[in-house]
Amino acid sequence: MFNLIKYRFIFLAVSLLVIVPGVIALFMWGLNVGIDFSGGSSVDLLPNKSFQTTAQVKDILQPLNLKDVQVNFTQNPKIRADRAAWIRLTPQIDNTVLNTIKSNVQKQFPGEQLNFRQDNYGTGSSAFSMVSISGFSKVPDSAKLSQATTGLPKINDKAVTANKPVIGDNNQTQAISLLTSNKFQTNNGDIEKVQQAFYNKGIYVQLIDSSTVGGSVADQTKLYSIFAVAASSLAILLYLWFSFRKVSRPWRYGACAIIAMLHDVLVVVGIFSILGHFFNIQIDALFITALLTVVGFSVHDTIVVFDRIRENMIRRTTETFEQVVNASLVQTLARSLNTSLTVLFTLLALTLFGSNTSIHTFTLTLLIGIASGTYSSIFNASMLLVIWEHGELGFGIFGGKRKEQVALAGRRESRELARSRG
Repeated sequence: MFNLIKYRFIFLAVSLLVIVPGVIALFMWGLNVGIDFSGGSSVDLLPNKSFQTTAQVKDILQPLNLKDVQVNFTQNPKIRADRAAWIRLTPQIDNTVLNTIKSNVQKQFPGEQLNFRQDNYGTGSSAFSMVSISGFSKVPDSAKLSQATTGLPKINDKAVTANKPVIGDNNQTQAISLLTSNKFQTNNGDIEKVQQAFYNKGIYVQLIDSSTVGGSVADQTKLYSIFAVAASSLAILLYLWFSFRKVSRPWRYGACAIIAMLHDVLVVVGIFSILGHFFNIQIDALFITALLTVVGFSVHDTIVVFDRIRENMIRRTTETFEQVVNASLVQTLARSLNTSLTVLFTLLALTLFGSNTSIHTFTLTLLIGIASGTYSSIFNASMLLVIWEHGELGFGIFGGKRKEQVALAGRRESRELARSRG
């Protein structure tokens, strides 16, 4: 039988090599947090044309001087630009004109469940209104839309003129998701300024959704996230202590599982600190969800190994504690790898080929965390248990007398457990 325990210090050294760069990065740069933790605004827009790169969008937004702006393209087949229309009207219209346009459009497209949105831009002679219409079941007829803008009521005895309606690109489902540290105020027209920046380049956009997270909410999210990780760690420790209560020093099993779990947390957080600094990847509330999932998965694997150790201590009454642990690891190795690899393959596919970029951080967190959790469950938790049992916590191997005492104690405990089971 292959002796894994023999290489316990090598396995722990590998873990340290992975953790240390991330911890250093964490102290130097911290985490690149999103608006969930820092406060800011999120805006989703539907443009009438496709963009090839996010740099094109950032160039349009550059005059606004947005802080920490992030641009993502999302594919939403339910909201299609080629089934939306934009009508520009001058001067700025009021509700009477808007209601007339709604009525005229519905007459031209009977049975359609349409959504209308009006936004006003500019002041004085340069003022205009933009009416966005979405929800068409198919690409709308431009001629019919033009007919809907004839005979509109005057405003202050001034005729309302409408540009030819603009319809989006065919088969275009691309939406733009903006994240920025700026806290947009609706009453100040901040979101309208973003739309205006696109209109200045001749690009029509429709606001799909927007949200703003204030500083107090962000601080509360940070606090609750830390509390969630701490509470789950304490609950796991207490549960393992209770589950292994018939084994001598049961708290060691819980402590080793928590140390292995913290290893996985540090690996994930450290890697994302590096990714945030060099690739501007931000973490959000989904990151915490993924991190807690990693915690559960890691401890789940560790418990399987520990439970096999407990069973073998009853069956293998003549073997040392180190031999029992090694046998348990070898017996559960294939099961742990098979379970983890099936999950990792799925997460890898989602990370590489998933069309929704908003969940890439989530899937990448799970991918890194579960890979780390698989390693720590096999090569860290049980190794720490043996090191603790041998009194090697200082990573200096004590003499043969100490090892002999441990071996005798392990055999004695195995016999006592066997007798207690009858």
